[in-house]
Amino acid sequence: MKNLRNLTLASGMALLITAICMTLLAITNKENSPTLYRILVLLGGDVVNGGYIQGLTYLAFIWAWFEVREKLTVIARERRAFKLNLIPTSEKHVFMPQDVNQLKFKLIEFEKKEKYILSDLLKKACTKFRTSGSLSELIDIVSIQVEVSQEKAEGDQSVIRYLTWVIPSLGFIGTVIGISQSLIYANSGDMEKITSLLGVAFDTTLVALVLSVFLMWFVHQLQEETDRFHSDLKEFVIDNLINKIEIQ
Repeated sequence: MKNLRNLTLASGMALLITAICMTLLAITNKENSPTLYRILVLLGGDVVNGGYIQGLTYLAFIWAWFEVREKLTVIARERRAFKLNLIPTSEKHVFMPQDVNQLKFKLIEFEKKEKYILSDLLKKACTKFRTSGSLSELIDIVSIQVEVSQEKAEGDQSVIRYLTWVIPSLGFIGTVIGISQSLIYANSGDMEKITSLLGVAFDTTLVALVLSVFLMWFVHQLQEETDRFHSDLKEFVIDNLINKIEIQ
């Protein structure tokens, strides 16, 4: 449902951008303002002659941006759990085996109100220690759970990865369409029409590549935040739970 909502918002914004370019192009005099006219054509204002490709590119870019922003918001929310005092963080604090059981019951009560990846990880770690009593097995289960969480996060980003591939592909599709249409008029001698179609071919690729550059920055930012969060997650549990358990 969130993907559908983001797609709907992106569609509206892409249509708005295209409509603005079309309107400005319609009221711009080509002879008096050739530079502005050319820029508006580049941005997809001439929808009839190929500007729809830029419109689709805007749609993919804005949709991907919404998806990235949503994933970053989720990570920011999950990071709040580090400051909720789910577990004592004092360096002097020591957990006895019975304290681990009490911590699990505390986490169960906490998750009745709200749930975080950290609270779930701590709860599973407490359960594993209660059943095995082994710190080495506890470290293993924490590592496995963090890896599972990271794989789920990467799986949720599949739409973003698809859209980062779609954007340059749309640009190349526009190039193929523009060149193929210009070849149709190659024997007509209408150089203005041929030049216009070749302009469409290169404009679509240029817009797509520029948007890809911006999008990839956001995508790498998301990947960095995802990796750092899961690294901090594992470090937090090891430092504040595993390293403080005293086995009798």
